[in-house]
Amino acid sequence: MVGSAGARVPFVTKLMFGIGKSADSIHNFGYGTLLLLYYNQVMGLEGWRAGLALAVSLAFDAITDPAMGSWSDGIRSRWGRRHPFMVLGAVPLGLCFFGLFMPPEGLDQTGLFLWLTAFSILTRSALTVYHVPYLSLGAELTSDYRERTTIVAYRTFFGLAGTLLIIQLAWGVFFKGTAENPAPHLGRDAYFPFALAAGGLMATLVLVSAFGTSSAIPHLSGTRQSPLRFSLLRVFTELRQALGSVSFRALFLGTLLFYIYAGVHGALATHLKVFFWSLDTTEIRNWQLAAAIGAVAGLPFVRMANQWLDKRNTVILGVTVGAFASTGPVALQLAEWLPMSREALIVALYVASFVAAMAGILAAVSVGSMMADIADEHELKHGRRQEGIYFGSLAFAGKATTATGNLIAGVGLSIIGFPSNAAAQGGVTAAVLWNFGLLYVVVLVLLVFSTWVFVKYDLTAKRHAEIAAALGRAPLREPLSSSSPAQTSAAVSR
Repeated sequence: MVGSAGARVPFVTKLMFGIGKSADSIHNFGYGTLLLLYYNQVMGLEGWRAGLALAVSLAFDAITDPAMGSWSDGIRSRWGRRHPFMVLGAVPLGLCFFGLFMPPEGLDQTGLFLWLTAFSILTRSALTVYHVPYLSLGAELTSDYRERTTIVAYRTFFGLAGTLLIIQLAWGVFFKGTAENPAPHLGRDAYFPFALAAGGLMATLVLVSAFGTSSAIPHLSGTRQSPLRFSLLRVFTELRQALGSVSFRALFLGTLLFYIYAGVHGALATHLKVFFWSLDTTEIRNWQLAAAIGAVAGLPFVRMANQWLDKRNTVILGVTVGAFASTGPVALQLAEWLPMSREALIVALYVASFVAAMAGILAAVSVGSMMADIADEHELKHGRRQEGIYFGSLAFAGKATTATGNLIAGVGLSIIGFPSNAAAQGGVTAAVLWNFGLLYVVVLVLLVFSTWVFVKYDLTAKRHAEIAAALGRAPLREPLSSSSPAQTSAAVSR
């Protein structure tokens, strides 16, 4: 039965749950690959303004993501705790994403900044309404330590499928270069059909996932809990409880640092491909396809790596290998240690993209599974299942990928003098391109801190088995006072 300890989740439920991640992947492609390029190179917005606009929305995410998690944790309805919000967020997400790429013509720098800021906040808020409950739903489907990794693997697989789909649509249809227009991504016309199709597709996928997993609602592990009235005070209380976990602090801070690193690279990725490596639209598409294929290839190894290394060490391995594979070619190019033909260089870039994604997927899937394990630890200590507050924090860390990453990237572009509308101004000088490559490499320092923080995570497979055994001996309770959990948590030795 879905949601019972040690139970295997039905294939159809996993399938329908996984589909919901495709919508997030389409959103992330628009944000991570196109948005900074669009506003900086197409609309002419200065880099620091574009980065600041996207970072402002992060301040809202810092409140709305955990608040959304806490809200969905506390409700009780015939549609469960998560599904009402998933349905509610679907259409606004699609509409706001479309508006994000459709600023009125003739706006000056201030007007563009305000439009980007407003629609970034609206889009990310709509994403929060759907995505935080969606992530929390995955943790409720089973309490089995290994099965959770499988569920996250399904979620990740469909996220990659969504990435493959939007890559093909973007570079193979909407931004496909022709002899008359070899770089449609540097003009505005192609963004209207892209935003319209992407917005509609996201809304549809979320609704399919919500209704497709509705049969699991009676069996979800939090369904038996009594409702709690929402309040901001409760949000902060639950955050304080969550941060009391050594493992959660390590996982959250480590993930946040890595996501910021990845966010800077993601924000600069299209600039890197277009200007630093001088790739055409077909080569850009192939690069991104190599990454998506590499991630799919890495999925079968996640559970194996978790068994051999446990989840924490899998994350550290994946983060380290993935980061050096993605940054290495740029560093070698700056050092002039890539004396190869263009054809060989392009192949090397594809291989590096494949390896980076294959390693990165080991970390990404493991993190999602680890967060669900921490929710079990929380239940043992505090007497209620509160997946939402944990996955709200994880969603916030994920959004920091684009917000803080875009801020650092945008400010960095302004500092090195990277021109707006570079194609219309005759391109970019060699000196600016060298500084751009250096900026791309230096961000790697964030990885050092991220890996150091991950080491402090201590929720091993053995310890989780002890937690699961303790939970199996007692039903869900009402929240305990801050001093009472000691009695129940004593069953689990740290």
